[in-house]
Amino acid sequence: MRGRLLLVILAIGLLCAYAHASAPDSTGLPPSRSRLIPALQSAVLPGWGQLSQREWLRGGFFLLGEAFLAGDALYYWESQYDKPGWDKPARTFDHDIALGLATWYGLGAVFCALDAYYFDAPGSTGNPTLTALQSVIFPGWGQLANGQHWKAAGMFLLQTGLAFSVYYQHENYIYYDGLGLDDEARFYKDDRNRLIWWSVGAVIFSALDAFVDCHLRDWNVSEDLAVVPAYFPEQHTLGIGLRLPISSR
Repeated sequence: MRGRLLLVILAIGLLCAYAHASAPDSTGLPPSRSRLIPALQSAVLPGWGQLSQREWLRGGFFLLGEAFLAGDALYYWESQYDKPGWDKPARTFDHDIALGLATWYGLGAVFCALDAYYFDAPGSTGNPTLTALQSVIFPGWGQLANGQHWKAAGMFLLQTGLAFSVYYQHENYIYYDGLGLDDEARFYKDDRNRLIWWSVGAVIFSALDAFVDCHLRDWNVSEDLAVVPAYFPEQHTLGIGLRLPISSR
């Protein structure tokens, strides 16, 4: 069942991308509205908007990732009904994990919509504090505002992956605590608390990254400035050197 669902999602996404690519200039909409169309596409089917923008690698990555999340959510949802009626803790565990995966899928759809919307955006607002706040409100938003789409995807995966891990370990804690297995329950509780601190650190790191990148965005760095391989004869070794041409004129 899960495999058929993934194939259907992939087929729909590829067909939609092909249909949009066959008439790329047919809308005739101004840029602000034309950016909304891919965003809405990715909100409906994550990755569709990126594929319509000919961002094949990122679109395929989002489409596959979200398809697996949807498939896993469906798997756990159906799995709860395969448990015997007397095994309520196991049925509750599968039910709650399915809801957690569905929430992760929904957040991914929102991120894909933002990614598609910011694809042709002029760039950051120039306000580092606002950009950092965006990263706190939603994972990767500040990086998208800075025009760094792949970094934004990495931040989103880092933060949401840690958040789901916290949720997953919390559900394990509830499951084993309900069974009266104190040692197992204590292990998952401690692991959950440790992951909470990691999640807080990831949010702070993402906000600082967006803040610094927004500051550096307006720096005027010469195109002649380069980091190049270099040979250091004193140490008889290869390394990395900074090339900075200086003109007397």
